[in-house]
Amino acid sequence: MKDAYLNISEIAHSLKIDHKTLMQWVHDGKFPPPKKIINDRFTIWSYAVIENWIAQQKENQEWFDEIDPDS
Repeated sequence: MKDAYLNISEIAHSLKIDHKTLMQWVHDGKFPPPKKIINDRFTIWSYAVIENWIAQQKENQEWFDEIDPDS
């Protein structure tokens, strides 16, 4: 089975965060690093990696602490 990929807009939308926040999390080591494709023009993440990261955050409650429930 071919791996599915998500772009920054899809991830930011599903996590209800800004693109800049997502990239800051990557920079800070709080979020898995992306893959760069086509001469580094596109940034994508493996769906399986993101799914695993979300499961870990829910287990540790870390993800919920970062999200503002009123937004």
